[in-house]
Amino acid sequence: MINLLLRYSALMFLCVSTALAQIPNTGFENWTGNNPDGWATSNAGELITVTASNTAHSGSYSARGEVISFFTTVLQPVLQIGPDARGYAYTQRPAAFTGYYQFFPTGGDRFAINVALFKGGIEGTSVALAAAALSTNVSSWTQFSTPFTYFNGETPDTCIIQIQIVGPGTGLNATPHAGSYFLLDDLDFSGTTGIAQNTTSQPIIFYLEQNYPNPFNPSTTVEFTLPSHSMTKLVVYNTIGQEIAVLVNGELEPGFHSVTFNGNGLPSGIYYYKLTAGTNVGIGKMNLLK
Repeated sequence: MINLLLRYSALMFLCVSTALAQIPNTGFENWTGNNPDGWATSNAGELITVTASNTAHSGSYSARGEVISFFTTVLQPVLQIGPDARGYAYTQRPAAFTGYYQFFPTGGDRFAINVALFKGGIEGTSVALAAAALSTNVSSWTQFSTPFTYFNGETPDTCIIQIQIVGPGTGLNATPHAGSYFLLDDLDFSGTTGIAQNTTSQPIIFYLEQNYPNPFNPSTTVEFTLPSHSMTKLVVYNTIGQEIAVLVNGELEPGFHSVTFNGNGLPSGIYYYKLTAGTNVGIGKMNLLK
């Protein structure tokens, strides 16, 4: 979720200024250990990238996510809505996703916001996407507002929200830098939309997400977006190039896609995943830690 980095054209909305605040634990006031209630994080054992901060925009707490070093690699902070990271029930058509943040990047890292609305759960039809990747240092609480682009006139039933830090490139070059961190608070939706008058707009950027969680045990999720209908293949390899699993092999529609990889029976270590869609190719690296 995360960097979807999407741009769309020729899509018109009928907007009404009605607030839609239905996000669980929207101000990150409630925590169990290092995990905000109602959310999944990239925390794994003693490897903690997301914590509660008492530097809050309102209330007592905010969420703090920091890129940390782990041997020869780094671990990025990820927040994804739903205790199982599979979203929550949501049946509105908002105009934008908003919140307050601070961001302290190093090495060109970016604060990535990705929100996807689905009909029929996350394996169903993509209804809308809102995405941004913000690279500016922001040292005081600042509001972001990320507009949705709608693909059709469906009313969604599921919302996925994902917040993370990514590097300045794509694929393996999108590795963030240790020390980059964000503070996040008071998430919300704003406005409502009518039926899209042109539903043929498509994302013009192919993007492969960093898997989440990472490290993982035993399962992890790989998310990606496609700019057009294409023959798509997603394959997992070990470090010597042997094919471990084929996660996708067939034609997919444009938009957001989510696939689960289960590492049961595999040894701990580094694995690579390669996404091929038409002429587009992306590669990511994952760490199975048992």
